[in-house]
Amino acid sequence: MRLLLALSMLMTVGCSSERIAGWYITRKIDGYFDLTSEQKSELRASVDETIDLARRDELGRWISFMREVRQGLHDGLSEEKLATLQRHYDQRIDVAVHLLTPRVAPLLVQLDDRQVGHFAKRVSDDLAKGYEDLQLPVEKRRAKLEKKALELVEDFVGDLSDEQEVAVRALIRKLPNERDKQYQSAKDNLQHFTTFMATRPTVPALESELYAMWEHRYDALGVGHEREARRAFQRTWLLSVYQLLTPEQRAHAEEELSDRIRSLKRYVLPARS
Repeated sequence: MRLLLALSMLMTVGCSSERIAGWYITRKIDGYFDLTSEQKSELRASVDETIDLARRDELGRWISFMREVRQGLHDGLSEEKLATLQRHYDQRIDVAVHLLTPRVAPLLVQLDDRQVGHFAKRVSDDLAKGYEDLQLPVEKRRAKLEKKALELVEDFVGDLSDEQEVAVRALIRKLPNERDKQYQSAKDNLQHFTTFMATRPTVPALESELYAMWEHRYDALGVGHEREARRAFQRTWLLSVYQLLTPEQRAHAEEELSDRIRSLKRYVLPARS
C-alpha cells in the first residue's frame, strides 16, 4: 500500500539524517494529514522512538542484506542466488511494514473527515504527478520510461558501451507494461482506504485492514502479475542485464554498494545493554 511504502521511505531517510530526522519526517507526514498541534506533538514522539528502533534493530539488518547483494555480485549471480536475495528483500520490507503499522494506526484513527479528505487529495495529486506519463502518446511514454530505466542501470554499473545500451534497451522493451493497472489500482486503494476510514475503525481493525491491503497489493494487476510471477520475471531480466556487464562494471556495482554501506553504517545505534 502506498501509505506504508511512503512511511518506510521516510524512515529510511530519517535513519540517515540524524538530529533533523524527527522534525523532517513529522513535517512531511503533517503535510499529508494537516495535523493539529496535539497530534503533531504525539506524532513527533512516536517518530523519534521509531527512528531509534529502526537504527538499533533494522538498519543493521539492511546493511547485512546489502553486503549479501555485494557478495553475490562478486561471486557471480545465478537464478538460485537471486531468488534468495529476493526472498530476503521481501522479508525486510514486510518487517518494515509490521514495524510501522502499529505505530501509524493510532494516529490514523484520530483523523477527522477533513483530515482524511486532505490526505486523499494530497495522495491523488501525487498519483497524478507520478503517472503523468500516461497522458503521453505511446511512443513518447515508452521512450521516457526507457530513458529512466537506462539511467538507473548506469547509476549502478557505470557507463554502458553503445552495444550494451542497445542490448539493455531491448531488454527494457520486454518489461511488462503495468503503469495503467498500477495507477488504477492505486486510485482504487485510495478510495477503499477513505471509505474504510469513514467507518471510524478501531486501532486493531485499522491495523488488520492495512495488513490486508499490503498482502493483496498485487491482486488488482491480474493473473501473471502476482508477487511470485513478478519475482520470476525480475530474475530473468536481472540475469540478462548482469550477463552483459564487463568485470569492471561489476566491480563498479560492488563499489557503489560499498559506498552506500559505509554511509549507512554511521547511523546504526548500538543495542541497549
